[in-house]
Amino acid sequence: MVMRFIGLLIAAAVAVWVYMDAKSKGYKTISAVGWMLGAFLLMIVFLPLYLFTRPKQSQVEILTPCKYCGRHYEGSPAYCPNCGHKVEGYSFNGE
Repeated sequence: MVMRFIGLLIAAAVAVWVYMDAKSKGYKTISAVGWMLGAFLLMIVFLPLYLFTRPKQSQVEILTPCKYCGRHYEGSPAYCPNCGHKVEGYSFNGE
């Protein structure tokens, strides 16, 4: 009885770690919950699979400020998604 309880605690702790690690690596919430449930219910399969397939580095979003409205956007669009001004080719070195 005590061994089952300890096993459940270990499985829960590993599942929570998998969820937190998946979120820190850039997974969406639904994917992180899926990995967490898989690790909790069938740890011997899902934990090695998660550790093998997870990205080694966390995904860092690079946000660029618009020189017209000051709001930040990601990627390199031709026009600011907030104000609509053309931002393609803008450099931080000045104009």
